[in-house]
This record gives sequence, C-alpha cells and structure tokens, in this order.
Amino acid sequence: MSTDQTTIFMDHIRKHASNYYRDFGTEQTGVHLVDKMERRTVILYRFRVSNNTQTHSVFVKVPSPLSPTSPTNGSVCEKPPLFPKVDPHDKLRLQYSALKAIYEYFTSLHTQNLGAIRVLDYLPEYDAIFTEESYDLKLRQLFFRKNRLYSKFFDNGLIPAFRNAGAWLSAYHKMPKDEDVFPRDSHREDYMEAIIKLKDFLVKTLGDESFFNTTSSILLNEAQEIFPKSLPLGLGHGDFAPRNILIGPDARVTVLDTLARWRTPIYEDIGYFLNELKTSYPQVVSQGLAFSANQLATHEQAFLKGYFDQEPIPYSAIQLYEALALLDKWSSTIARLYQQPDSIQIATRLKIKLASRYFKRRAKSLLEELVNSENRLFLSYPIINRK
Repeated sequence: MSTDQTTIFMDHIRKHASNYYRDFGTEQTGVHLVDKMERRTVILYRFRVSNNTQTHSVFVKVPSPLSPTSPTNGSVCEKPPLFPKVDPHDKLRLQYSALKAIYEYFTSLHTQNLGAIRVLDYLPEYDAIFTEESYDLKLRQLFFRKNRLYSKFFDNGLIPAFRNAGAWLSAYHKMPKDEDVFPRDSHREDYMEAIIKLKDFLVKTLGDESFFNTTSSILLNEAQEIFPKSLPLGLGHGDFAPRNILIGPDARVTVLDTLARWRTPIYEDIGYFLNELKTSYPQVVSQGLAFSANQLATHEQAFLKGYFDQEPIPYSAIQLYEALALLDKWSSTIARLYQQPDSIQIATRLKIKLASRYFKRRAKSLLEELVNSENRLFLSYPIINRK
C-alpha cells in the first residue's frame, strides 16, 4: 500500500526542519496538517512545524492529478494564444527555479521594501515546492476596499504600495537569470501580429467589424511610429497583477506566481498590470463607478514613478501594451463566457454585453490618449477616461 502525499510531506518536513530553520537544533519537531486546498491545477498543503519554543508555517504546492477541462458549446473557437505554452510537467520546476532565483537576488539587494518568498525545498519526484507562508495581504484585497461602493472617501494610503510594486517590477526586469529563459516577442512586428490575432478573434465572436478594424488600425499605425524595430527587454513575469502582489509592513512588496521563463518587452508587464487595475471585476460590473478616474490615475502614477524613478515615462509605449492587454482580457472574457452551459445562455449574453460595453469604452479612451499624445512626456500625468 503506497503512502499518501500528506504523510510523505510531513515526514520530509520533520526530517529537514533543522535545515529550514537552523535554530530548531535537534529538538523533537512536530508537524501537523493545517489544511489542504484543491484548486484547478494545483493542490496546496499548509503545515504547522513546531518544537518546544517556536512555530512556523510551511506551504507545499503540487500539481493536481486532474487535468482541467473546459466544456464548450461548440459555437466559438478558443482565444488565439499569444505565446508558446509551457509544458504542464515543467511548470512547478520552473516556478521553483524562479522563486529560488528571486529570493537570492532580492535578498542581495538589501532593500527592505522589496521582498521575496523564501523557498525551503523541492521534491522533483512529486513536483512539490516547499516555501514559507506569507501572512501579507494581497494588493487586490487592499485595492478593492478602496472602491467608492465600499467607502465614500478616497485616501492615499496605498500610494507607497503601488510605488514599491513598480520598484519591485523594475528590479525584477533587471534580474540576471539565464537558465530556462528565452526571448519572446522582442520586435515591433510581434506586437503588431498579436493585435491582429486578437482583432480577428473579437470580430469573429462579437462582430462590430468597423470598431475592431478601426481600433487595430490605430494601434498598428501608432506602434509603427512609436516602437523601434527591437524593443527593450526584461525578465518577464507573465502575470504581474494585484492578485499576485503581497503587501507587508511598511508597504513591503512581495510578488508570487511566475515561471521567469521569458525575456519580454518591459512594457508588457507594465501594460498588463495597469489594465488589470482599470478593468478589475468591480470596475467592469459597476461600469466604471467603483473607482474614480482620480483614484486610478493616482495609483497608476505611483506605480510608474516607482518603476521609472527619475527616468522619463514612455506613456505612449505603455499605453500600446495596455491596449494589447485590454484586447487580450476582452478575448479571454468572451471565450470563457461562451463556454457556459447552453442552459444559461440568456445570462451569458447579458454578461458579454455588459463586459463588452465597458471594454469598448475603455478602448476608446486609450485610443484617444494615444492619438493626442504629442506632448505626453511634458504632462505630469496622462488624462484618463476622457469623454
């Protein structure tokens, strides 16, 4: 009879606890399972590790044995991929390698406001990553609490967190990691090809050919004018969003969930982060009422100042990638909603209509900013959500 994973991991932690926590010594170590969370692609175990004087919390992350499947109604094709997929069997190994490199790099910076998750171990036979647990809150939670439906008053309490998030990303982009890292979408033409792919998908699924053709035409023309042939690259995160950013004491930022697999244009992570900020679930559902233009502008500016520090901010280049992120999220949202069962078609159509209404308004705002950006570098901040 085979030993279950929980017991295997508990035994492993007990055996190696003195290596993880050197002050444990040789005292008797107790290991207890606190909880087990089964998600779509992974299983997360939380263990409590203790001796006579102290207690620590250890996370173990392993792949789920169940391959996720997405039922479709057969009426719409999947969203086109914008970059190569990573072999699922390699994902946790790459995550471990990334976490280890990030911890070593950010620890060497000796910067208190830029943190990293401490990796304890990796068992390749189970694809199991052992890390310390962080008790910090996610930026997404903190940001959502600032919405106007939750609180009538806007305060600047999250400005240091957004500034440090920008500084963290800037440092990460410069991180000298070469193992398992490959360049991706490093040329202007790669950006343009992605825009065309998403435009074609949205026309196929939503129609509105005139709007999407005009949108893509403007983006392609602006990209041709603004971008050099080869784009500046950094170590890409790939999912740099508020849900993956932890905020600790004194606005210390720690970031989760990257494979550190690609070296990508630096504008990609920036644009996708800003798009997530402006198209968050509360903002889409409320049709733009949850967060004011001033709130979004204040937090965006803090983030960009944190990233670029004293350097001029290339707003137009960032907005081009923000537009790419918007079309990508729009496509993903539509593809996901079309996969709902036929029995809830009316609700699905309503959700698609509401989401598309907001995304379309956001796209128009971005296009207006782009075509009126001649003096962008001389503005203290680009005006957003203009009518």
